[in-house]
Amino acid sequence: MEFHRKKNSQGRAKWHALMTIIAVLILVNTGCGIEFGQTGGKSWEKHITEENIQLDGLEGEYTLLFLTDTHVVVRDSKASGQEAENQDSRYPMFVNEEGISAEEQFPEWVRYANEKKVDAVLLGGDIIDSPSEANLQWLEEQLKALDMPYLYINGNHDWTYPWEYMTQAGRETYLPLLEPFMQGNTAFQRLDLGGLVILGIDDSTNQVEAQALAGYEEALTEERPVIVMVHVPFMTQSALSRALETWNSPVVIGAGNFGGIYPNEESERFMSLTTAANSPVELVLAGHVHFYDRDVIEGERNVPQVVGSAGYQGNAVLIHITGTEN
Repeated sequence: MEFHRKKNSQGRAKWHALMTIIAVLILVNTGCGIEFGQTGGKSWEKHITEENIQLDGLEGEYTLLFLTDTHVVVRDSKASGQEAENQDSRYPMFVNEEGISAEEQFPEWVRYANEKKVDAVLLGGDIIDSPSEANLQWLEEQLKALDMPYLYINGNHDWTYPWEYMTQAGRETYLPLLEPFMQGNTAFQRLDLGGLVILGIDDSTNQVEAQALAGYEEALTEERPVIVMVHVPFMTQSALSRALETWNSPVVIGAGNFGGIYPNEESERFMSLTTAANSPVELVLAGHVHFYDRDVIEGERNVPQVVGSAGYQGNAVLIHITGTEN
């Protein structure tokens, strides 16, 4: 995927017009490679999709590792009752083709990120499958092993249990447990890489959290390109049709009359800001649907959206961002 952005107003106008015409065609510079990991003496395939982004006037180069939907379940021998039943039933669901569990795979991704010396690791939600004590302790240990900064957003599983799914009690009890991994704010996070800003937005409830909008609006006024990470994808033609086929359910935000999720006022505002004519957003990253997809979110300007496939299946996206001469 290659695309360009000018900092001056004349170049910006030309860019927006060009994006409207050939938005889909420019999303072609994508590679897919296979590397092998070793876990417990077993070899397994890492499926790495590479995206190349070129931005006019960008200072520096950046490589980002995007990982989503690993659904790690750490078995805890001390767990009892509902929690024990939940971990026993969910653990076998999240293994790759070689039978390696998500819990066992994840340290290999940490090693990979450190070895590649990526500039940041982006964790797109559902990294853990529930906020159990064992999962949270494991998560803390894994993130401490990273040699670079990370940005972590909520998925719909990170802070919920099946018996407290999206309830107010669950929000009050479990959501705060994720704050230490999310800059103390589960609704909105920010990672400043110098010439590039990455923003995390919580839409794990299938709508954008209202608390995220103030920080989002302020960040978009800066004269730097922005990458946005959400968990639930926003409507694109491709994502909507594939999600309906895969899940037979509205699992993308937007186009409710065509089978997607009807956006509320906050989600409408988010989409409007993201696709505004003067928006600095160059890319939206999402997960949730467990398949890889790339298309554009349509608006005053078309913004590319890359949806990462399920991490527990051994998938990740490596994003290379470079500048061009003015």
